[in-house]
Amino acid sequence: MNKHLRRTPMRYKRASSTRARLAARGEDCQLRLSCCNHDPETTVLAHIRMFGWAGTAQKPPDYLGIFACSACHDALDRRSNDAEWGFDDVLRAMGNTLIRQFDKGTFN
Repeated sequence: MNKHLRRTPMRYKRASSTRARLAARGEDCQLRLSCCNHDPETTVLAHIRMFGWAGTAQKPPDYLGIFACSACHDALDRRSNDAEWGFDDVLRAMGNTLIRQFDKGTFN
């Protein structure tokens, strides 16, 4: 394969990750798939691993994450087949998460 056509992960300068991940604590799940457990105690920042935003065994930057409960996070990462999801679900969740992050001052 031509080395110029080879697909490689995009490189990003890492934003402060601790604040973004801690901001998920106690938040409502924004993904809200059919498997959602609606328990804010299980909400974490679930990274969106698509479009070459990260390579194998890498996490994309925290601003490419969504607030998701444990059940929705498992479905998003395909660790369970409890719910189907589409890009529209992820985009809605990402928009809602970014609004919550900015309201809380996470990225200021």
